[in-house]
Amino acid sequence: MRIQEHPILIFERGSKITFTYNDMLLEGYEGETIAAALHAAGVRVLSHSHEKHRPRGFFCAIGNCSSCLMEVDGEPNVRICVEMVKDGMAVRTQEGKGDIL
Repeated sequence: MRIQEHPILIFERGSKITFTYNDMLLEGYEGETIAAALHAAGVRVLSHSHEKHRPRGFFCAIGNCSSCLMEVDGEPNVRICVEMVKDGMAVRTQEGKGDIL
């Protein structure tokens, strides 16, 4: 779901691109964040709490919380609410704290 029209804001979308999320091919637009592209594709759960494993969704949208940490192109702990989506990018749900061995 994407907002197509707004009474105040103007949306200038870039070129349509493709990326993978947990090995599923999705579409996004250049100039939007990974979180926005996932939200538009219907993905609402971005992570789970470490202790009780409760689902976490899109929360602050400015990179301050840890609700949107995911693995992007093999790099853990990427805040997808401020990271731009790129063509061919591989995004994965992060398990645990995303420690690098």
